[in-house]
Amino acid sequence: MDEWIRKARIDSAHRGHTLSRLGKWLVIGVSILFMLNLTGCSGHFIGMLNPKGLVAFQERKLFFDTLALMLVVVLPVIIMSLTFVYHYQISHRIADYKPNWGHSYFLESLWWGIPCVIIFILAVMTWRQTHELDPYRRMTGYSEKPIIIQVIALPWKWLFIYPDENIATINYLEIPVGQQVEFWITTDNVPMSAFFIPQLGSQIYTMAGMRTRLHLVANEIGLYDGLNTQYNGDGFSEMHFSVHVVDPIEMASWIAQVKKAPDHLTLVSYDQLLNQSIDNKSAFFSGVEGNLFNTVMATYMTSTGTLHPRTHQLKLHYQTY
Repeated sequence: MDEWIRKARIDSAHRGHTLSRLGKWLVIGVSILFMLNLTGCSGHFIGMLNPKGLVAFQERKLFFDTLALMLVVVLPVIIMSLTFVYHYQISHRIADYKPNWGHSYFLESLWWGIPCVIIFILAVMTWRQTHELDPYRRMTGYSEKPIIIQVIALPWKWLFIYPDENIATINYLEIPVGQQVEFWITTDNVPMSAFFIPQLGSQIYTMAGMRTRLHLVANEIGLYDGLNTQYNGDGFSEMHFSVHVVDPIEMASWIAQVKKAPDHLTLVSYDQLLNQSIDNKSAFFSGVEGNLFNTVMATYMTSTGTLHPRTHQLKLHYQTY
């Protein structure tokens, strides 16, 4: 009997030693994998994580500040969880732990007080940044008048109108670096859309008959991607547009070139744009029907009854199926 007990103890010690080594290698492996993931992401940041505009930079800063504050709670919990499992279960180096207390005001104050303080700090930071990055609010520190660009989300393409220059483009946006741009955005013949240039900042939703506004500033010259992030039909995933950020001299040259384009955006040609189409190539118009943006908004604001204001476009679409 004594021999059997001795062998059982030896086997138990051997298993404990094996589990101890496995626990060590598990902790080391998880740590290495975590670090490799972090280093792999550093060179491939996209969208908001690779900002090229003032708003996107502030949004990224808020994101990482928030993440760091939350890790103040999360990391100690993860470390303690692994430590307790190893120390009290896997290693078997100590006897069963039987604490002689049932309550601690000090520990209670730590695991309730610290999260409450962090939540308060996060609330203040978020409230402050929400007001500073209000898309309707003009950014301070820019004395130059913002460029007005009117945007109409169509099925499934984007129309950009430069009212001061009397030009327009399809799925192509060109803006000057370092100058504030004020977007006026609405939709026509398509459900609610979401205008978003990830590397410049601030997604904003838009609906027919309503005008939403968005202020952005690009800090670096380059080519960026814009898109619709709101599902609004079969072709929403193809509703992308190119954003070219150039210096002011190149911007002026581009405007002069577009003004020489042979096509004009009349009510007739605009009526064709209301038809559903996917993967539209960039197009340029040297003239725009007077006050087109406000006309589109008024079409929905003054409509009554149950019929859609673009009923004739909907009939043409269904007749093709």
